[in-house]
Amino acid sequence: MSQSVLVEHDEDALAASQIQLATFEVGTVMMAIDIARVQEINRLMDVTPVPGASPMVHGVVNLRGDVVTVVNPHRILDVPESDTSRSGRNLILNIDGERIGVLVDKVADILTVQREQLSSPPSNVRSIDRRFIDSVYLQSNEVIIVLDPIGLLDSID
Repeated sequence: MSQSVLVEHDEDALAASQIQLATFEVGTVMMAIDIARVQEINRLMDVTPVPGASPMVHGVVNLRGDVVTVVNPHRILDVPESDTSRSGRNLILNIDGERIGVLVDKVADILTVQREQLSSPPSNVRSIDRRFIDSVYLQSNEVIIVLDPIGLLDSID
């Protein structure tokens, strides 16, 4: 006589163990950010420089009547800026109600990964300011740097 066992899946627990990452390129570096923070992705807009702002700040854009600060991860990573006129995008992030733009060279994919697959940033990474790195993810032989949105927000203060 066989007994059947009813297995219930806790979808909330499954969702909590996974994260979706929006991936993008900055120069030759593959980066990502939690998609829950991405409000929208726009083609490059006219950017107004901000005199005296942090070197991380690319400028500000008018997004439907709101002024949004755009940071430049090329400067964070010390990666040469490229001509992004065709594939470049602004990722507009919503961080606790505050919006910030991130200038990227190319938007790539959306990845769903297990949170346990994310690693702490290596301590020997000196070329990148560690306050901007939340974690790293190894996909095949490629390292994807997961940005810390709070670190980005703090860079413009």
